[in-house]
Amino acid sequence: MDQLKAALQRLNKAVDRLEHAASAREERVSRREQELTQALETARADHARAQATADTVSQRLELAIHRLEQVLES
Repeated sequence: MDQLKAALQRLNKAVDRLEHAASAREERVSRREQELTQALETARADHARAQATADTVSQRLELAIHRLEQVLES
């Protein structure tokens, strides 16, 4: 009977360790998911700023080209 009791205690301790490990892993995964979500949002914002800058540069270049063409036609 003592062996059974000891085995049950070991089993309970093992289950507790597994539950703790699973909980810790779940927290790490959740934290990593939040980090990735934030990184994606940052990347999207950076992309939007870069796109806006590219659009502005493109418009200015087109305007400069148009002016140069007018000057050359004169």
